[in-house]
Amino acid sequence: MRDNASQNPALDVTDTAEALAGYRARAGTWARAGLALLVGSGAIGLIAAGRGLDDVVEMVPNLLALSLAALGMGLVSLRLSGRMRRHLAAAPWTVCVAVSVPRGWRAATVVLRDPATGELWPLTVWAVGSRYQPVRPAPGGVLWWCGDPRTGGVIAPPGGTELIWTRAVRGSGARRRAVQRAQRAGLLEQQLPHTRSDVSR
Repeated sequence: MRDNASQNPALDVTDTAEALAGYRARAGTWARAGLALLVGSGAIGLIAAGRGLDDVVEMVPNLLALSLAALGMGLVSLRLSGRMRRHLAAAPWTVCVAVSVPRGWRAATVVLRDPATGELWPLTVWAVGSRYQPVRPAPGGVLWWCGDPRTGGVIAPPGGTELIWTRAVRGSGARRRAVQRAQRAGLLEQQLPHTRSDVSR
């Protein structure tokens, strides 16, 4: 995919760099909070057991589960932030028309159209619902893209202020069905806005 507005790396866009820094900071906060809660839960369990506080001891497994979830979320997000940085530092943003397609109970899926070749690329979104909403394309919508659609990359709303990691939809059948849904939604007929998006600031 070639960028159709700028040849500068996506990370050169100020809003994108700030968004990535914020994403990494939030990931670090989750990881540190999870680790602190994990240590604290263990200490609480030992103290409560020594004092015969059975009600408190019974709460410890829930605290441990919560701490492990927070720690895991933070570590995964830190890893994704590293992947994002590599892609954003290596290539420019590409402005693409896009559509969101349903996949039942599975993770959200977006399909982008390559502005140079017209090919459709189905991508699985790695984000919970609340984080996905800012990049959910409206009918006839546009997303910014940076990455390799055969493996994965970053999508963002115009402006590059919300960064979401995606990966290629796995399985030829699943990819084919996502593309067919995008075609029925009219993605092949959608046109990029005539106004040129500024991705150089």
